[in-house]
Amino acid sequence: MQQQSNRNIRLALLGAAHSLNHSLFVIAPPLLGLIMSDLGITKSVIGAVATVASLIYGVGALVGGPLGDKIGEARTITLSLFFAGLSTFIMIAAGFTRSIYVYALALVLMAAWASLYHPTANSLISKVFKGRTAESMGLHGVGGTLGVVLTPTVAWFIGAAFGWAWAFVAFGVLCIWLALLFVKSFGETKNKNDNAGTILDALKIRELWILLIFNVAIGLFMKGVELFFPTYLKENRLVDPMWASVAYTMILAAGVPGQWIGGKAADKVGSKKVLIATSTGVCLSLLSLLFIPIYIVGILLFIALYGLSFYAHQPALNSLTGFLSPQNQRGAVFGIFFFTSFGIGSLSQLAAGAIADTYGLDMAFYVLTIFALIALVLAFRLPEKREDKEGTME
Repeated sequence: MQQQSNRNIRLALLGAAHSLNHSLFVIAPPLLGLIMSDLGITKSVIGAVATVASLIYGVGALVGGPLGDKIGEARTITLSLFFAGLSTFIMIAAGFTRSIYVYALALVLMAAWASLYHPTANSLISKVFKGRTAESMGLHGVGGTLGVVLTPTVAWFIGAAFGWAWAFVAFGVLCIWLALLFVKSFGETKNKNDNAGTILDALKIRELWILLIFNVAIGLFMKGVELFFPTYLKENRLVDPMWASVAYTMILAAGVPGQWIGGKAADKVGSKKVLIATSTGVCLSLLSLLFIPIYIVGILLFIALYGLSFYAHQPALNSLTGFLSPQNQRGAVFGIFFFTSFGIGSLSQLAAGAIADTYGLDMAFYVLTIFALIALVLAFRLPEKREDKEGTME
């Protein structure tokens, strides 16, 4: 009973860490207008800066995964939280100097430290919660999404009242506080691994390659939607800025049951079937947003379908990735996967920003929809592998 209680506490802490890790990157979208006006920059410039930060966020996972394998997951997560939180204080200088370069420096440092988290946490969960891996991945996602649900709206109110830089700092303080809790709760954990695999070792696992390509396709629509959806509502659907922020929050709210449903379903029917279903849902959501003539109907369908489908795919894909990778290389494998999704996929922010400036945001969202359709086609080619209740592979 005590062991189960400790596991639940640790999963709750990981959920909180997951929340704050994502919160750092959903502060900017609802405040994009204020930031661009204050710094005197265009959508292309802010898209380019976000792309650089996202690339670093993805590339850093290639360091974070093997580092977690080597020195221990808990220590790596603690470092990630503490220094990512500390980096947000540079935003105060960016707001004071009104310099895009200082803003970019703050965003890059936040991304670099935050990048250590995902492969490390996923590796830890896949090792500890055998027999219910996908469900635990889903609950970890739920814990993260529950907190992130409020971030765009909270960030908008803090930014409107005190300045956009202070919205970043508020969440940075929470990161530092949680890092101290990790030291207390995980301080006794010692799981160094002198036989940890490398990135090159992980790339030799042939079964993972189709998952990697699938992950790239997901990233190529995900990051563009994440950055520009509130702006799309404001400029192309004439939605009030506050309600555009609320709409983004509603997507995250739909993701809360999506994470749990995706994890439970993957344990029950297998990850491949869940990934086909969720990829279909994402495509239908984007088509609804673009082509339903009654805008409010299209927006509401997009929020429900995209929120449920996109977040439901995560525990299914993460658990399948863990099943296909050896334990001593798991952090490295998850690092590669995070890089393909958030790193390579972040190019969609640069492309969407450039297309939006030249041809409009509608055209940018047409391109993002094409990548979602590619992901759907690839979902049918994914391998099938699952575990029973005892954690044995089937």
